[in-house]
Amino acid sequence: MVYLIVLIALLCLGIKGYCGKKTSTYVQNVGDSFLLNLTRMLICALIGTAVILFDSTSGTIHAEGGLLLICLLSGLSNSMFLIGWILAIQKNSMVLVDVGLTVGSLLPAILCAILFSEALSGTKLLGYLLIIIATLILSDYSKKALGKPGVSGIVFLVLAALGDGLTGFSQQLYKQFYTPAGNYSVASYPVSLYHFYTYVFAALILLLIWLIYFISIRKKRNQEKCSAGNPFAALRPSFPYIVVMAICLFAANHLQTIATSDYGMPSQVLYPLIKGGCLITVNITAMLFFGEKASKRSILGSFIALLGILVLNIF
Repeated sequence: MVYLIVLIALLCLGIKGYCGKKTSTYVQNVGDSFLLNLTRMLICALIGTAVILFDSTSGTIHAEGGLLLICLLSGLSNSMFLIGWILAIQKNSMVLVDVGLTVGSLLPAILCAILFSEALSGTKLLGYLLIIIATLILSDYSKKALGKPGVSGIVFLVLAALGDGLTGFSQQLYKQFYTPAGNYSVASYPVSLYHFYTYVFAALILLLIWLIYFISIRKKRNQEKCSAGNPFAALRPSFPYIVVMAICLFAANHLQTIATSDYGMPSQVLYPLIKGGCLITVNITAMLFFGEKASKRSILGSFIALLGILVLNIF
C-alpha cells in the first residue's frame, strides 16, 4: 500500500514539474517568482482549510507551540524551495535541477542520522556520492544545452536544494514528535494540520518578501522617474498552471508525510525513491514538451543518478 501512495505522489510531482516549467516562462523578474508562489501557497492554504474541515481526526486548527515552530521551519524551507526552483529552472535544464534537488535529500538523511539515530551506512553514502557525480555530469550537459547559468543560476539551484532538504527534515521532525509512529512523540496531530500551518506560514513569508520587493522597486522607479509596470502581469496567463501546481503540491506532500508517518517508511528510502521517480518523469517531460534533447552526457548522468538511488533503496 505504501508504494501505491508513493506512486500517486510521483504522478502529482510529475504534473507539478510540467506546470512549473510552463509557469517559469512567464516570470520576468524575481518579483514575479514571489507573487506566483505566494498565489500557489494561498491556494494550498485554502485546500488545507477544506481538508481540516472534513478531517474527522482534526476539526480544529489548535496546535501547540512546538508543532507551530516545526511548521514555521517547513513554511520557510518551502518558500526557499519554491523561489529557488522557479528561477533555477529558467537557467538550467530540467534534468539538472531535478538531480540537484536529489542531492538536497542528503540533508534530512544526515540530520536524521545525527538526531534520531537513523543509520547512515556506507552503501547509502555511496548512493549519494553517485548522485553527486551525476549532478556534475549533468551540470556540464546543461551548460552546453542552455549556456552557462551564471552565479545566479547556481545560487538559485542551491537555494532550491537546501529548501527541499529542510522541507524533508521538517516532515521528519513532525513524524518524530507529533505522530504515534515517532520515537519522541509528545502529542499527536493529523497530517492535515501540519500541512495547513506549513502553507499558511509559507504564504505569510512570501507575502512579506513580495511586499518588500514591490515597495523597493516602486521607490526606485519613482526616484528614476520611470513608469512602473504592472506587478500582476505574469499572474493572469500562469494562473491555471498555478492552480494545478497547488493541488499537486498539496497532494504530493500530504502523501509523502503519510508514507513516512503512518506507514513508517524511513526518510533515507522515501526521499531518494521520490527523487528517482521524478528523475524518470522529468527526463520524459523535458524531451517531449520542452525540447531538451537527450545526449550521451544527459543519459549517462541520469543513469548514474538512478543507480545511486537504487543503491540507496536496495541496500
